[in-house]
Amino acid sequence: MSLTIGLALGGGGARGAAHVGVLQVLHENGIRFDHIAGTSAGSVIGAMYAARQDPQWIEQRFEEFISSDDFQALGTKRIRKGLNSDSVMGQMAKFVRNRIVLIMSQQKSFLVKREKLEKTIDFLVPEKKFEDLLIPLIVTSTDLTNGEQVIYNSGNLIDAIVQSCSIPGYVQPTERGEQILVDGGVIDPIPVELVKKSTDYVVAVNITKDSMKEFKDKNIFEFLSRAEQIKSKYLAKSKMEKADFVIHPSVGSLHWSRFDEFDTLLTNGRDAANVSLNELKADLKRKNRLFYRWKQKLGLMS
Repeated sequence: MSLTIGLALGGGGARGAAHVGVLQVLHENGIRFDHIAGTSAGSVIGAMYAARQDPQWIEQRFEEFISSDDFQALGTKRIRKGLNSDSVMGQMAKFVRNRIVLIMSQQKSFLVKREKLEKTIDFLVPEKKFEDLLIPLIVTSTDLTNGEQVIYNSGNLIDAIVQSCSIPGYVQPTERGEQILVDGGVIDPIPVELVKKSTDYVVAVNITKDSMKEFKDKNIFEFLSRAEQIKSKYLAKSKMEKADFVIHPSVGSLHWSRFDEFDTLLTNGRDAANVSLNELKADLKRKNRLFYRWKQKLGLMS
């Protein structure tokens, strides 16, 4: 009887490309997982890996999707355009856009319809039910009505992932009775504790922003954005402390919409996994030996 290994994949939109790079290196080096838990982008990558156990296929599938019309329909490019407007005209455009967003936010609850995200997930994830996956998977979402975490590990896989990826204010939330279901990262940016319940050893991959841009516009939007980023960083830190091993791909301050950086993020994920590989292997070997001895002492070996 050997050590069971769990994988916890954090959320971060396009930064999830780093998850793919990490999985490629670990898979190439014979490290396999018995259970996976994923939040937001982590739920997508986790489901794709649990379905095929082929991280090279995941990369190819994403590249195919990013070049498709369905990807364009998600509107992430429109969000990106406003992220680096340093010219005078750019700043003027940003000033006007911020006020339009403020007015719209009082009248609308989302920018992208749920059906568009559902179509995306349906394309990326080949299996439609949790029960059809090769590796058991847990997916999380957040109920905005009562502030509780919602956990899925059976039934409709696509629906669960859509909920987990529904960024508040951007994607239309899922409404079920009194529930208003959105991104799982609101409560649990890296679901270490969920997978820890069913495994002996947990590897977590953190794709939370690891740096902050210099202050440029000291306004309401900037203050709220930075406050949210700081809160997310420290929440993720508290979750990571519960993992046995954490891999930190370099993601800088990249916004969740930066799918144009897919190749760079993929490479950064591979680099981070390669840097961590020997330490991870050594730790797994040591823990496996201790685990074996513990089982022997308790007379649990067959």
